[in-house]
Amino acid sequence: MQSTSPWTRLTRDPYPLGEGLRLVDGVVHWVDLEGGVLHAWTPEGGAADTHRLDMPIGFAERAPDGRLIAAAGAGVVELSIFGDHTRLADTGLDPAHHRVNDGAFAPDGSLWFGTMARGDEPAEGSVWRWDAVTGEVTRLLPDIDIPNGPTFLRGGEHVLIADTTKGRILRARVADVTALETFAEVEGGSPDGLHVDPQGRIWNAIYGGARLDVYAVDGTLLAQVPVPAQNPTSALVTRDGRVIVTSASNGLDEPGEFDGHTFAAPLAAVLPA
Repeated sequence: MQSTSPWTRLTRDPYPLGEGLRLVDGVVHWVDLEGGVLHAWTPEGGAADTHRLDMPIGFAERAPDGRLIAAAGAGVVELSIFGDHTRLADTGLDPAHHRVNDGAFAPDGSLWFGTMARGDEPAEGSVWRWDAVTGEVTRLLPDIDIPNGPTFLRGGEHVLIADTTKGRILRARVADVTALETFAEVEGGSPDGLHVDPQGRIWNAIYGGARLDVYAVDGTLLAQVPVPAQNPTSALVTRDGRVIVTSASNGLDEPGEFDGHTFAAPLAAVLPA
């Protein structure tokens, strides 16, 4: 019997932890986080590795000055067109015990990113800011065990941060990031990656919840989109009308067909207008 699911796998093999969906120069990218691999995908050519690092990589984005920058290991690196990398900044954390997670470039050109403990280490996470001009790294927010995001809302005045272990999404003014307020409380899973789509809606991958939650900018829950993987980790809505999702297979005793894969569906099929 032919499947009626709108979702299609984009990857051949599953990842323990796929993450970090981004558009870079109009091309979809994601990472095999613990494997340290950056992947690129096009509808015509499929998926291909672009960079392999000897450390975890959380995401890669094009900086305002044109450099391809990634959060990797326990700091920030620049990725070259030849597939290698140059270290730019370090948080001072021991990469044996901590790693980068998620993040994004802020409107002022700085990079905001999270770190978290690795493996069985005691939970300890923070949100950091890397100044692309001075190279300085500043800890903005300590004591968020697993920070996902940060993601900046349209206009650039506000930022959203998923406090994954506490099941909430936080909101703050960029000018005063310590004045946090609750944007949304999440039940039935843990808030993971955040994405603002071309219409300004906020998409949140719900790890352990097999769904994507979609919010208006005021925090109103607009929709819950089921996905065929138990642990979705990030989402991306493309301008040509696709929803793309990464997922994780680690911790699952019996991974399903989509668990750990990156997969996609037509936006109109999963979130009708």
